[in-house]
Amino acid sequence: MDISSARDAAPRRSRLSPAALASVVVGGLLLGSWFWVSLAMLVGGVSALPALGSGLLLLVPWLLVMQLAVRIERRRAVAIHGIRVILPPRRRSMRTGAAGWLQDRWFELGTGAFWRGVLHHHLAMLVTGIFAVMALVMLWLGWAAWESALLRGPLELGGRELSRWVLAMLGTAGLLAAVGSLALGALADRGLARGLISGSEDDLREQVAELAERRRGAVDAAAQERLRIERDLHDGVQPRLVNLAMTLGVAKRAIREDPERAERLVSEAHAEAKAVMTDLRQLARGIHPAILEDRGLDAALSALAARSRIPVDLRVDLRPGEEPVLDRELEAVAYFVVAEALTNVAKHAEARTAEVVVGRTAEALQVRVADDGRGGARLRRDGHSTGLAGLTDRVRATGGRLEVTSPPGQGTVLTAVIPLGPRHPTAPLEALR
Repeated sequence: MDISSARDAAPRRSRLSPAALASVVVGGLLLGSWFWVSLAMLVGGVSALPALGSGLLLLVPWLLVMQLAVRIERRRAVAIHGIRVILPPRRRSMRTGAAGWLQDRWFELGTGAFWRGVLHHHLAMLVTGIFAVMALVMLWLGWAAWESALLRGPLELGGRELSRWVLAMLGTAGLLAAVGSLALGALADRGLARGLISGSEDDLREQVAELAERRRGAVDAAAQERLRIERDLHDGVQPRLVNLAMTLGVAKRAIREDPERAERLVSEAHAEAKAVMTDLRQLARGIHPAILEDRGLDAALSALAARSRIPVDLRVDLRPGEEPVLDRELEAVAYFVVAEALTNVAKHAEARTAEVVVGRTAEALQVRVADDGRGGARLRRDGHSTGLAGLTDRVRATGGRLEVTSPPGQGTVLTAVIPLGPRHPTAPLEALR
């Protein structure tokens, strides 16, 4: 089970901007429309639950819309009010497809931050809507006073005559009161956001849980890598070194008795030594390829594609010069995702072609590897064919996520999202499809 990373939105200096005043007007519009629709869906769904669960037909869409509304409210608090919002890390399903999506939605419903966000969404509409209505009334009164002052002249009200100047002053006061109502609504909206969605101790606890999960991912990835190196040394390099030592030993004993045989054995040992050096070079490349350090991810992936036994369509768009600069460790994770995926394609997929797409956004490095093979790839931790499990651990250690879609007979698509910083990647996985 994966846990997504938390995002800390950088605080900005709070001030009443035109956008904050406009959000109060929008709150008034939502109060007269969506507010009542939302309450009707909630009340109707809950009241209809005893009727064979038919209320779920209203509650399920309402909950999905609320998840979207909570995300919008958090971003609005950051963009408009400059509030530092701690988005708690979300547990992520390890399943793929519709089952994984539904489990992600279920995990989100179990967080206190979500329900505080739902409460904030409705209270914000109610409070800003009230102030928006007050502003509209003040605006109408101010407009009426100015209209009377300019077009109708003095106005008699309650036995007293109001001159044009008095009407103008009342009109100006009404307009100022309308602006003041909007300002008070913006302040109230900011206060609600600070109290309900700016973060809490529970969010910090969830961040600690996320860091612990990342640490487990890093430990698991390191264990998988250690086992791979041990296996490669034990099954590949070690027997060849033993054979090399035995050949040299025989050649040493044959130097005086059979120089020709000794020369032949030394030649064989020399060839074997060069082959072992090639194996060690390949093993070192598997630990951390030198080309990745010297020339970067794009060149390293091009070398991988060139060495592949099947044709690879490689597309890399890293947007050089953009911030944040790609970290070498994150580049290494992306490299090994592609390397392991292409190795699996060559060994098991029976594919004719493969496609590798690597791109980046401001928040994440995205990797997609697809093939037209036989599909059926599964993530296993049974000690055999654990390559995908190791990749999952590598990506999880960065706070990202890896998905494998492999229906039998339809090829395999492996998609990884690797966050570039403390933020959680918000770009959808479908962006690379």
